[in-house]
Amino acid sequence: MSRQNESTVLFDALGPKGKRNSNIASAVSAAVILGILAFAAVQLAGEGFFEESRWANPLDVLVVQTTWIPAIIDTLTAFALGSIGALLLGTVVGFGRISRFAATRWASTVYVQFFRSLPLVLLIWISFTIDGYFGFTTEVLGWDGDARRLTFLVVGLAVYNGAVLAEILRAGVNALPAGQAMAGYAIGLRHGQVQRLIVLPQVLRNMLPAVLAQLVILLKDTSLGYVITYPELLHSANIIGRDYGNSFLQALIIAAFIYFVLAYALSKLVVLVERRLRKKTAAPAESVQQIEQAAVMAE
Repeated sequence: MSRQNESTVLFDALGPKGKRNSNIASAVSAAVILGILAFAAVQLAGEGFFEESRWANPLDVLVVQTTWIPAIIDTLTAFALGSIGALLLGTVVGFGRISRFAATRWASTVYVQFFRSLPLVLLIWISFTIDGYFGFTTEVLGWDGDARRLTFLVVGLAVYNGAVLAEILRAGVNALPAGQAMAGYAIGLRHGQVQRLIVLPQVLRNMLPAVLAQLVILLKDTSLGYVITYPELLHSANIIGRDYGNSFLQALIIAAFIYFVLAYALSKLVVLVERRLRKKTAAPAESVQQIEQAAVMAE
């Protein structure tokens, strides 16, 4: 379906009067937004926001080397470990949600419903506080300081986002036409083989956009390490703002810009992976027809 035909299906095409009203509304909206931005710029300029000294301090070479770069590394470390944990948990629990065994489905459902209902910051804070009472990571594992904070930030990110990814996986499996799995059973594959060889590759390809969105959210959620003083970007920006009292807002804006760059780079990376995956998993038309025929015979 062409883009033009798609637009006419979604809504009626605008006539001359509608187009004129739409253009007027767009112009008025743009003028209002520019006016608000101009007003904010004037107010900030009056407070010295654009003064060079206020930007020079948080962008000093020494500050970049000792604070910003380590903060980016710590943020990416928490993101990478949290993503791995969330993807593993999401895959296991997601297939548990569609398991043939009632006990497995029940346990997976309880996990998903419970942890999805908890605020992530509360989950991180509770687990970190409980460990403070029992001292498991410090006395048994010997971890302290940033290693201990990283542990509970990653645990919170993995547990919470794993529940969300499990629901994404379950929805992706349920959205797959039933004939795909039936064709696998028709040629003698076992349930595990059908899930691994037929269902999972197609589901992974179809749910990549949703997984991308959740991973971007996970990247931004690393900022919640602030509550347990993990040295990620937000915590480091707060330290810089505290050291240079007149540069607090500038430090926060720099941190926001770094988050944007990281999230944008992540989105581009996943789009590249998605394209390569589509090329590798695209089935020839003959194979599709054979699968459909096998599904019809199985019925």
